[in-house]
Amino acid sequence: MSTFFKFRQEELPIVGEILLQMFTRDRSAFEDFSAEYNDEFLNEVSNQIKKVNDLTQAPMLTAEIKKTTADLYECIDGVIPKLDLITAYAQRANKALNIKAADIGVKQAKKEIKKRNVEGYCAKVKVVEQNIANNLEALKARGYKEALGNELAQMTKKAYDLNLRQEEKIREKKELVSNNHIEFDKLWKFLSDISKTGKLVMKDNKQKSEDYMFTHIIKLVRKPKAAVAVKTKVVPVVEEVKEEVVAEEAVS
Repeated sequence: MSTFFKFRQEELPIVGEILLQMFTRDRSAFEDFSAEYNDEFLNEVSNQIKKVNDLTQAPMLTAEIKKTTADLYECIDGVIPKLDLITAYAQRANKALNIKAADIGVKQAKKEIKKRNVEGYCAKVKVVEQNIANNLEALKARGYKEALGNELAQMTKKAYDLNLRQEEKIREKKELVSNNHIEFDKLWKFLSDISKTGKLVMKDNKQKSEDYMFTHIIKLVRKPKAAVAVKTKVVPVVEEVKEEVVAEEAVS
């Protein structure tokens, strides 16, 4: 797969939008340089940006992952009241248990739920279930019902299955992006062309020429909460702003 300067794949549509803003601003200079920079070229680049953006966002998979994650968290959060009941029964049967009530394992299982670590929860809840089995009669004598244990097992199985589905969809999304590298390469070819030509045709305007440099664009892409906009004038900066130093590329 090609490298895209220092940009990540998912940043390419943003880079494309920035370059299209500048291309539109300086379009007459591009057209004077070559008739290839016409409406057809503009539409082709715009369509490729949209195509790649759809790949990076993978809308359908993203929606499925979001829904599965919501269902998963709702499921494991629903386990907490069940665990609290088990704790209550263990405390009531404390002296009759072969372990201390505090060691029944509920605390550890709830900790994994709060961390959203489903695999960790599934491992810890097995300890709870084993301790219940080992102290079943003592717990039942204090009001515990086996139906509660069955509900816990069913909810744990549901959480386990949802977690597997979530991981599967995440892998599928990553593979979708990886398998469509040709589309990324095609977009990058457009972006490189606009950048190279822009630096050339705007050479008499140092500021506008530098706008087309990837070392400048990457700062716009990575700058937190910064509006993606093309500079039109130099604005004095009162306070010193430290930014990552990126090796400058030559202006053609």
